[in-house]
Amino acid sequence: MGYIVRHIEQRLEDALAVHPVIVLSGPRQVGKSTLLENAKCLKGWRYITLDDADDLEQAKEDPKGLLMEETPTIIDEIQRCPTLLLTVKYYVDRSKRKRKFILSGSGNVSLRKAPRETLAGRAVYLHMTGFSQAEIQARQGGGLLNTVVSGAEIKPVEVEYQGTLLDAIWRGGLPAVVLASKVKGAREIMAGYIDTYIERDIQDLVKIRHPEHFRRLMEALAQATGWESKQEELSKQCGEERPSVSRHISLLKNTQLLYELRGYFVKGERAYKQAKYFWFDSGTACFMAGLHSPADLKKPEVRGRFFENHVFQQILAWASVQTGHSELYYWRMKSEEKREVDFVIRHEKTVLPVEVKSASSLDFGDTRSIRDFLKAHPEAERGVIIYGGGKVQHLASNVTAIPWHLL
Repeated sequence: MGYIVRHIEQRLEDALAVHPVIVLSGPRQVGKSTLLENAKCLKGWRYITLDDADDLEQAKEDPKGLLMEETPTIIDEIQRCPTLLLTVKYYVDRSKRKRKFILSGSGNVSLRKAPRETLAGRAVYLHMTGFSQAEIQARQGGGLLNTVVSGAEIKPVEVEYQGTLLDAIWRGGLPAVVLASKVKGAREIMAGYIDTYIERDIQDLVKIRHPEHFRRLMEALAQATGWESKQEELSKQCGEERPSVSRHISLLKNTQLLYELRGYFVKGERAYKQAKYFWFDSGTACFMAGLHSPADLKKPEVRGRFFENHVFQQILAWASVQTGHSELYYWRMKSEEKREVDFVIRHEKTVLPVEVKSASSLDFGDTRSIRDFLKAHPEAERGVIIYGGGKVQHLASNVTAIPWHLL
C-alpha cells in the first residue's frame, strides 16, 4: 500500500506560512518520519535524521556546518541532540526568520521542554497521533466530529463499512499494525513496540531500577483503561511503592503514551476529582492488557472499555489537527444514581458531551446521561453517542447517534 495522506499535513502547511520552526512530536511509530518524507508541502526540503551516526556526530561536533545549507531543513529524531536547538535558533535569527526548520522526534520531556526554552517566540508545536478512522478510510476533511463541534446540522443516514469494530479496536492506529495483513504479524509488531519503549525510550530519560515492575504497571493501567484508577491499588499490582508508581505514571504521560482525564465541572459544581487513564492507542492498550486477538474483545464488558479507549484515540487525533485549543474531560453526576458521560470536549466556546456504547442499536433510554448533563450545563447545546451500529440517527431533539467508523 502506498502513502496514506495524513490530515495533519494541512495543519503543518498552514503553520509553516507563519512560523520559522515547527516542532512535531508524538509517540514512536505513529508515522512522523513517513509524513515528513512524503508530505506535498515538504517537497524539496533537506531531510536529516539523527538516527544516522554521521549526522549525529556532526550535530554534536560541528552543528553550524551541518545546518549551513540554506535549504529548508527537517531534523528528525532531534531528541538525540537537544543542543542542536541552539544552532537552529542561531540560523533562524541570523536569517531574520526566513530559514525554515521542522524538528521531529518521539514525544518525550526533552523534545517538548527544551524547544520551548530555546525557541520561544519562534516555534509552534504540533502533536501527531496514529491513524484516525477517517485517514484509514481516506476521507478528506475528517469525520463527523468536525461537523458536530462546528454546530452544523447532521442528517440521518445509513453508511455501510467493510471493517469490523473488534478489529478496529484491537489494531488501534499504529500504521504498521493497521497495515499488517495478519493478526500474528500485528501482534509481533506490538510486542516489539513495547519492548523498544521500555528498553530504549524510557531508559534514555531515566534509569528504571526494575523494568519488570514498570511493565506490570503498564499492564495494570491497560487492564483498567477507562476506569478510575487509584495509585494505592496500582502499587499493589505492580510491586512498587506509591511514589515510584506516581513517577512512572508521569513518565508514561510525558512520553505521550498515557493520558489522564479529570472530571468536568463549572463554577458552583462539585468536582469529581478521581482520575481516569486512557492510552494513546487502543491496540497498544489491548496488547498490554493481554488481549492478543480481536476475538478476545467479544465479551461486552471487555469490548465496552476498549471501545471507549478507541473513541478517545479518535478524539485525540481530531484535536491534533485543530487550530484552537481543545480540552477533554469526563463527567459524573454526584448523586445516588451516579450518571456518567464518558467524554466532555471543550473546544473554544463549544462544550460537547460524548457517550460511547458498543451496542449496534440504541433507543431514547440510552440518552439519559447526556440529557442529564445538558440539563445541568446550559453551556452545552447538544450531545452525541458514538456506537457500534451503522446508522446516523437522532435519538432525541438534542442527542445524535453516530456510527464509530464515521468519526
